Amino acid sequence: MAASLCAGGLAVLAYFHDSDLVLLREHLNHPFAFGALACLLMACAALGLRWRWLRVLIGVLAGLGASGALFVGSVALSFTATEEAGFVDGPAPYRIRLQQSPAGLGPDSVMWLSLRRDDGLLSKEWNLGCMNDDDPDDAFDSVKWTGPSSVKIRVTDGRTFPIALDPVSGRPQTTIALNC
Repeated sequence: MAASLCAGGLAVLAYFHDSDLVLLREHLNHPFAFGALACLLMACAALGLRWRWLRVLIGVLAGLGASGALFVGSVALSFTATEEAGFVDGPAPYRIRLQQSPAGLGPDSVMWLSLRRDDGLLSKEWNLGCMNDDDPDDAFDSVKWTGPSSVKIRVTDGRTFPIALDPVSGRPQTTIALNC
């Protein structure tokens, strides 16, 4: 029972709390998997109950909950899957991560840029921006470091977006979002 409550708590925490830590964001941010695990652990805990009708009721509800969590999780995963498009190294310990994902059901794609500060298990990552290529002028062209604490993002029509980083934390002070 306690393990079920812990897994359910992890599911709620992963769903509602967005962390800057790469370890939590990439490896422990699976709310639907934690939800399915909580339902299955609840079904296992129900096997020890004395009343048969209560065991059956909890088992059926846990099975429906686990099935629903896995179904919704697989649908969400199919619409939010991203591909790694590379990294742009910057002054140590920073680098920019490029990811690409489909934009809905059409042929468009979205380029996601994030800033990563490498520090082992305490590595952090922050959003820099996203560009949707449904308008060809807004498609991502390039990103380059313009100084130890500044980045410039360029789109295909030639516009540039300078982004300054906080000198203490390294967090971007602004972000961009073009049609996403």
